[in-house]
Amino acid sequence: MVHQVGDEVIVSCEPATARVVEKHRYIVVEWPWRTADNSLNIRWNGQVALPYGDSHQEWSPYRLEPAAFALRPGDVCTVSIPPTRLYVGHYEKYDPPRNLGWTPAPTAGIHVIPPERMDMDREDAGCMLYLGGADPIRVEPAGN
Repeated sequence: MVHQVGDEVIVSCEPATARVVEKHRYIVVEWPWRTADNSLNIRWNGQVALPYGDSHQEWSPYRLEPAAFALRPGDVCTVSIPPTRLYVGHYEKYDPPRNLGWTPAPTAGIHVIPPERMDMDREDAGCMLYLGGADPIRVEPAGN
């Protein structure tokens, strides 16, 4: 399904176990769904940095259990996106799949924005999620 700018959607991602690698301005975890693709010139280290804390300007729909504030490097946590009502900032279809350094490569990208951040600059307000690859992200139309 192709999503249009401004569409209201419900985004979710089933939980998976991850290990905390670093904690500073971001909390860095070993990403549980992707595998690094070493055949490419693009190198991905298998980790994703997630913003946390109220003072952080960036936003992500991913949630950690236990909460990021309670985690330390070496801890194991659960990463997920609980069903969340968001707006589409933009949508990109990738044909062929986009090589970002991991496998399987995503076939689409969707930039999502929470309702409370819709009055901000769209690029700064939301988060890009990659679809059609290994991350089990679901995007469904929001029923009004």
